[in-house]
Amino acid sequence: MCGICGIVFADGERRVDAAMVEAMNCALTHRGPDDAGLWDGGHVALAMRRLSVIDVAGGHQPMVSDDGDVVIVFNGEIYNFQEIRDRLEARGAGFRTRCDTEVVLRAYEAYGDAFLSQLNGMFAIAIYDRRQDRLLLARDRAGIKPLFYCVRDGAIVFASELDALLRSGRVRGALNAAALDAYFTYLYIPAPDTIFRDVQKLLPGEKLMYQKGQAQRERHWKVRYAPDASMTLDSASEQFLSLLDDAVRLHRISDVPLGAFLSGGLDSSAVVSSLAAMSSRPVKTFTIGFDDAQADELGYARAVAKRYGTDHVEAVLKPDAVALLPRIIRHFGEPFADSSALPTWLVSQVARQQVAVALSGDGGDELFAGYAWTRMTHLLDRCRAVPEAARRIVGNVVAALPDGPFAARLRRLNEDAFLDPLDVFRRRQTCFDSAQRSSLYQHDVAAEVALGLTNRFAQHARAARQLSVGDAMLYHDFAMYLPDDILTKVDRMSMAHSLEARVPLLDYRLIEFAATVPFPLKLRGCATKRVMRHALRSRLPRTILRQRKRGFAIPIHRWFREKLRSHFDETVLQPGARCHAYLRPEAIQALFAAHTQRKADAGHHLWALLMFEHWLRYVEAIPGVSVGFE
Repeated sequence: MCGICGIVFADGERRVDAAMVEAMNCALTHRGPDDAGLWDGGHVALAMRRLSVIDVAGGHQPMVSDDGDVVIVFNGEIYNFQEIRDRLEARGAGFRTRCDTEVVLRAYEAYGDAFLSQLNGMFAIAIYDRRQDRLLLARDRAGIKPLFYCVRDGAIVFASELDALLRSGRVRGALNAAALDAYFTYLYIPAPDTIFRDVQKLLPGEKLMYQKGQAQRERHWKVRYAPDASMTLDSASEQFLSLLDDAVRLHRISDVPLGAFLSGGLDSSAVVSSLAAMSSRPVKTFTIGFDDAQADELGYARAVAKRYGTDHVEAVLKPDAVALLPRIIRHFGEPFADSSALPTWLVSQVARQQVAVALSGDGGDELFAGYAWTRMTHLLDRCRAVPEAARRIVGNVVAALPDGPFAARLRRLNEDAFLDPLDVFRRRQTCFDSAQRSSLYQHDVAAEVALGLTNRFAQHARAARQLSVGDAMLYHDFAMYLPDDILTKVDRMSMAHSLEARVPLLDYRLIEFAATVPFPLKLRGCATKRVMRHALRSRLPRTILRQRKRGFAIPIHRWFREKLRSHFDETVLQPGARCHAYLRPEAIQALFAAHTQRKADAGHHLWALLMFEHWLRYVEAIPGVSVGFE
């Protein structure tokens, strides 16, 4: 696992400032504390920071081919690298190390860009080919590993994290109005956008070729939904277990201590059940809770840990959120407001004390319909069979209820009963709705948003227009929410502690299998992830199989009425707050008052505002970056 970065000038006579690349690389130290390297090719410079996991003694990067014509920096793990190596050795290739980086380098030499189709793993790759004077950037199929880039003034600069890219001095700081609007809509910024106009994210399953000053992007892989009508719950479950076990087998390869996150949910429990079955000693598992939690949710994790005799670490924490927020936002480099980033930071911190690699259960909800918004959209679609007149009578009753969080939820539910299913799906993933955003923005910001509006959700909807409503929802979650929220959160918060997080459920074979499972085998009525529950019925306790989806989150509504109340007041509401240049203070105050007076549950909205303020304070301290609209 590494952090990578680099600069390539289109003009071969220009010279990269190696000190600038060193500064970028230094900003990635947390991603790779074990080793560092820089290759200076004049108008090209590539650098890396390494967290040594496989072939600890070898594997130094950047790695150069025997003839000196190909240079690679690589972030991630290729789980089938030994199989690829065997094929290459059969073709006559020789190897100097035991690491997967050299396998990727030799595979490129043997197959060109087509080598990407052979990789089973998580990766962000940069390969400079001196013979073609071409840079190749590539990202794994699911978007587990990140890659940011900026093409400007005859050069491309790239890095694993946005913070490192900002240290290059090549980002002007002009804000992307559409990205800002997307942030307050979804609490994250969907790819390829970033908060800056100059900078983009490489999409999952995408490659970029930079040659002669031109950047060309192409997809090297894309999921295709093709439900197999002959599949049954039994046959699908059998295939799922086989693929799960093989994915975990590959993901457990490591030369350093390895463990697993265990929340007690279905997905992490499935991974632990498989991992424990093939381990000769107790698996190290990690879970956290908060000392002010209203319910003890640690019992689910304990049940699985007891079932499989894991070496279980359970930490009940009292985090200082005020102190942590500035540290957390720096790792995202742009506004990011999924509040579960905080517990992810904390559980990664706990795990890193004993292991360098941790398996995670992320991906199951997106593949097998585990989210409440998917279930509710599906159920509301069936409610449309109720005559419209009857639904309007219910709406009149709900409208007459006294204002409050419960009444607001009922009104939203009734409104959803009259909408197109994908509109319901979108609304349930939305934080600030369009009316709230309109009242929130300063007039100049609203004008910028209106001029630059880009609806990434609508783009994904068009890409999924041939799919059933169920599969269209899963496609949305896989293409946008999974990489841009969930995997972003897990990557940044784990790597902040130099911990490599692996996600076996996103083995591409499991992804492709899930796309063939008919939607009713995933979700029927209120029964979510049916295939997984059926497959794991002999492996997991009934309490795990029967529980509903629980988010890995802080008690956010309560915190803003208690421990975060004064911090929000002192940070966001006081005169001089940076966010007031973009957002109307009176709108923020009204929202805060409604929440603290219990007229609304606006914890997620307030968290987004707080994180935006902390981001503005972070970015203004970076030399050479002047934030604002041009």
